[in-house]
Amino acid sequence: MPITIEDLASKLGVSPSTVSKALNDRADVSLRTKERVRKTVRELGYQPSAAARNLRRQRTDKIGLIVNYPIHMVRDFLAELIPGIAARAEQSEYHLILYTAMARNAERLKNLCRSREVDGIIVAWPPRASETFALSQLMTEEDMPHVFLPRRVPHDEISFVAADHVEGAKALTQHLIDLGHRRIGFERLPEVYETDHDRHAGYVQALAAAGIDYLPDLVVSADSSAVDYATRSFRIFSSLPEPPTAILFFTDPVAIRALSLARQTGLRVPQQLSIAGYDGILSSGVTQPALTTVWQSAAEMGRLAVESLLQLINGHRGAPIQHTLPVKLFARASTGPNLRG
Repeated sequence: MPITIEDLASKLGVSPSTVSKALNDRADVSLRTKERVRKTVRELGYQPSAAARNLRRQRTDKIGLIVNYPIHMVRDFLAELIPGIAARAEQSEYHLILYTAMARNAERLKNLCRSREVDGIIVAWPPRASETFALSQLMTEEDMPHVFLPRRVPHDEISFVAADHVEGAKALTQHLIDLGHRRIGFERLPEVYETDHDRHAGYVQALAAAGIDYLPDLVVSADSSAVDYATRSFRIFSSLPEPPTAILFFTDPVAIRALSLARQTGLRVPQQLSIAGYDGILSSGVTQPALTTVWQSAAEMGRLAVESLLQLINGHRGAPIQHTLPVKLFARASTGPNLRG
């Protein structure tokens, strides 16, 4: 059984309030009594009740992470994001609690805010802009500090952490242009809203800067709810009368699947088809051939999200905290010179 403050008081022959005051170093308790209390605490192995302490402080020392996307679709990214969040939270003596699919249930989210289970909330993969605004307003009205990631939120009054997806897609496209590619396929994922918009914008900008026409038939919109949508995208690109010589897939897992499909259909990568992904997950570096990708630091995004949230928890009253992190191109063996002319 854990030792209680009443046990200490009984052992010392004083009141529980005196023990409490001594433990909190109150001036109205003598030095001798404080020393007796501390000695008994060490002897009995007493640990103060975190629940009681937090009740007095009106804090829980907990951060909620709401993952608003099917976890099986983002497990590789989460494997790097969560350690970044957890490590920074632990540095500040906060605990992390994971919630799934709550962001689309306003009543559950409202109950979470009102129960004060956590001191602040990080929402990963927020929904479309209008729904995100409504979520943010709900949490603001409930006085719940919150930050969104890893997606840009197009609103000046909302805190978020995201990667620079415009520059990332632009760098990937330019890399392929520099290799002599002019028919470059681009896979979109409209369900991720701003991220899809930004990457498509980077692709368009790189083509325009190089004087290459934008061809709608080289752009395929994927739907992650479809069974094996990577295969669907690959087949659409392959069935074009004049297939692309290079393809940018929306995520590394899809690009890795495309490497396998290319082998199955007898296409040599990169001699006959260059393939690139996006995200820079660890497995992208061990494929055959190693995958060209854009790396975004999921761990750094997690760390910054916690730091931003702690500022809000501690009373930040300035402008919303918005971070857009730089990305890095990793040019590997899955992309090469255009040998098809």
